[in-house]
Amino acid sequence: MRFKIFIFAASLLYAGIIITSCKQTTANIDKENDIRFDSITVNERYYLLGDSANPFCTLEAQFIYPSHYKDKDILNKLNLHFINSFFGEDSVSVTPEEAMDKYVQKYITDYKELESDFTAETKLTGEKPHQESWFAYYEISSNEILYNKCDLLSYTVSVEYYTGGAHGEQGYNNFVMNLKTGNELEEKDIFIENYQDDLSKIIIDAIASDNNVTDPQELEGIGFFNVEEIYPNNNFYIDENGITYTFNKYEIAAYFVGKIDVTLPFDKIRHLMLENSPVAPLAFTGK
Repeated sequence: MRFKIFIFAASLLYAGIIITSCKQTTANIDKENDIRFDSITVNERYYLLGDSANPFCTLEAQFIYPSHYKDKDILNKLNLHFINSFFGEDSVSVTPEEAMDKYVQKYITDYKELESDFTAETKLTGEKPHQESWFAYYEISSNEILYNKCDLLSYTVSVEYYTGGAHGEQGYNNFVMNLKTGNELEEKDIFIENYQDDLSKIIIDAIASDNNVTDPQELEGIGFFNVEEIYPNNNFYIDENGITYTFNKYEIAAYFVGKIDVTLPFDKIRHLMLENSPVAPLAFTGK
């Protein structure tokens, strides 16, 4: 009898450990990562030939970057990734402030290359082009933290710009960082082998549902290109809702359709996910 009591007590202890462990896991998922951020904001304008009566370019930029993390080596890797994703790979081994300064200087320097064309057109027509003409450039760039829990950090970089022509352009690039390593997560780090075709079908079905069509082929009648060519593009972010893919203008549909975001809940894609990936604690909790 004492032996049975001991087994019962041990069973309760084991169950208690499991329950406690589950609670800790859930708590960790809901807890913000211990990382802090800082930001740099600029708003610059330059008039052609330095004359305020001439067309001008405008550059607005807000850059958010990690400023404090417990592991300095990982912090440095994160900063390098943030800088490269925002300013380009030319901005290696510089501080965020230096990267922003170079970014502003290059934008204005590139714009100054229009001055010879502007001068020639002014001489040809006898009057200055209006500021609303194709000489009036602008760029608006920013990044945003989308998710910061469970040792994962999702962020997006967005840019809108006009450099002449019928209309401006926009672009959105998403990134997911593993805070245990400082490395960016890619699809191959999250999904099992040969996931592409199954994931493509789930993405296409989700896009069809978002557009209130029952047959995905109907998407081609409302501005989408060949739906059979829609594949995972590695441009995704992760949060508690699942994995969200972003398709930029012209990528899978006509310009007027705009940017396309499609969220795939974990319960729809869990069978395609690795159970030992950095996303697993988020994706498989409460399944």
